[in-house]
Amino acid sequence: MIPVFPTTYFGSIEYYKALAKYSEVIIEAKEHYPKQTYRNRCDIVGANGILSLSIPTERPNGSKTPTDEIRIPATENWRARHWRSIQNAYSSAPYFDYYGMEIKALILDEEISLLTYNTRITERIIKWLDLDTTLSTTEEFATVIENDPRDLLARKNTSNTTWQAPYIQVFHNSSLYKSSLSILDAVLCDGPMARNLLIKRKS
Repeated sequence: MIPVFPTTYFGSIEYYKALAKYSEVIIEAKEHYPKQTYRNRCDIVGANGILSLSIPTERPNGSKTPTDEIRIPATENWRARHWRSIQNAYSSAPYFDYYGMEIKALILDEEISLLTYNTRITERIIKWLDLDTTLSTTEEFATVIENDPRDLLARKNTSNTTWQAPYIQVFHNSSLYKSSLSILDAVLCDGPMARNLLIKRKS
């Protein structure tokens, strides 16, 4: 059975760790879009600690709007703010010069469908980390199962927090490491080696 994942904006390290287990993943497109999840936000680390970046969304049919009909409004300049926040947080990271312009292009993409916007980002990250995973989207709502990834991987502020990060972070002395941090943190600090955070090595 092919697992069904939620859409996500620069998903967390835990999200990509789960994604990397499968050769094929289906992204849920038909669920009634829930608020306050990582479907439209991500967490990065700045000088003052954890910073949450959130995409404004419009739900044409209110609470019954499916994910593939969620729109990104053109009225707010959030893209520039997000890029500026990432630039401020990671300009000194070892791999910022390598990935920075691609990240900027992804953020400044003027796509108005949240699902399409997020999927383009996810596919690019899969390429960066050389993951053997392909994505498709649901054509109808998939039945929720026990320990469903759509719930576990998209909840906000439910991740583990530890003192020791598995890689050297830009602000490693100023905040605790959280597994909910965006994969951007690992990619910009650890480059291609971030793949090792996701793939379980064979003994």
